[in-house]
Amino acid sequence: MSFATETMPHPAGRPLGPSPFASAAPSILVALASLVAAGVWVAAGAALPGGRVMAVHLLTLGAVTTLILTFSEHFGRTLTRAPSDRHIAWPIVTTASIALLLAGLATGRLPLLAVGATATLAVVAAAAVRLRRLRRRAIGARFLWVVRTYEAAHGLFLVAGVLGAALGLGLVTGGWFTGLRLAHLHANILGWGGLTLLATLVFFGPTMVRTRIEPGADIDAARLLPAATIALTIAVGLLATVGLDSAWSILARVAAGGVLAVVATTGTAVLLPVIRAVGRAKPTGPRPAVLASCVWFVTLLWADVAVVTTGAWRLLDPLGAAVLLGVLAQAVAATLIYLAPMLLGRSTTAREAIRRRLEEGATRRTVALNLGVLLVVVGAAGVLPALPLVGVGLGVAAAALLAAALRLLTLLIRTRPSAAEPSHRRQEAP
Repeated sequence: MSFATETMPHPAGRPLGPSPFASAAPSILVALASLVAAGVWVAAGAALPGGRVMAVHLLTLGAVTTLILTFSEHFGRTLTRAPSDRHIAWPIVTTASIALLLAGLATGRLPLLAVGATATLAVVAAAAVRLRRLRRRAIGARFLWVVRTYEAAHGLFLVAGVLGAALGLGLVTGGWFTGLRLAHLHANILGWGGLTLLATLVFFGPTMVRTRIEPGADIDAARLLPAATIALTIAVGLLATVGLDSAWSILARVAAGGVLAVVATTGTAVLLPVIRAVGRAKPTGPRPAVLASCVWFVTLLWADVAVVTTGAWRLLDPLGAAVLLGVLAQAVAATLIYLAPMLLGRSTTAREAIRRRLEEGATRRTVALNLGVLLVVVGAAGVLPALPLVGVGLGVAAAALLAAALRLLTLLIRTRPSAAEPSHRRQEAP
């Protein structure tokens, strides 16, 4: 099963059938709108409900969670060769539950927040059950380990959700608060976002830059990711107890750091072949963002080991900002840039034209975004405290993301596939 798509171009102007990602279009629009909204919230600061913290939730819930649910389902069905696509009700239910959760967070209305959080947890739980059924029914699929990793990521999201609810409702106090917050962050960011991204980048990272997966990369990932999943689960459990009495706290964080070193080692081994493949590829719109996301990912995995082992908790904020902006936001941007031509173009000529438009300024936008991330990290870490590095960095990063999002929205508005173009049933490999 090959995941390198469109490496052999069709004759110019040949009409194409619907994209295999067509059913994901509503969720992609939601993610794109969430990215724009996150940029607006960053720029507005405290002038909008929820302040800049709301921008984090718009990114993690509105964009990242929406896309994870959509593409874990899409790739789960593709990799297990399931015949049907997701029902139209799922993106509606997903968007509605996340919208309620975001509205509750922005307004501070506890009932709204509780309903939205419960509905979102129910959606993720149902998605995990569907993935498990797909995997168990599959026979001899090469990338079945990807679906298994998706299942584990969904499970860690449920753990993070329960912990987040307990923290948000004030049910946890004292030393337990510190530990459960650490566990919540790792289950959510490294579990839900990190594991999903690791598994997906192995085969989809090279695809996005129109090259092939490095030989043996999938075999190594299939062997290593189960160890990373187990290690991360153990680390979440250890981190939950870090806030207890001092003697156990030291033992727990050192042990958690050691276990997270396993996650960092396996994650690095999984990502290095992706970095090499992407680095050798020809320039494309998504390439700079994919490469930068992978490099940040490897760097931050090891930085997290150092922070947890030493107990330097003040560095968690810059570390979290780097993961959100440097890894997750760039991965979302790269995915949207890759998918736009497939969703908007109905002929090879149209798709190539859209790709060229998206390639214009892609490197500049990526450099600006990563400069912004670096400024945020340095500022939040307390380096050069006399300079407003965090605000400047957030502004630069938000401007870069907004520029990419607005370019996509402009293409979406201006592109009108002709009804006269004939439609073929040929589908591209995802």
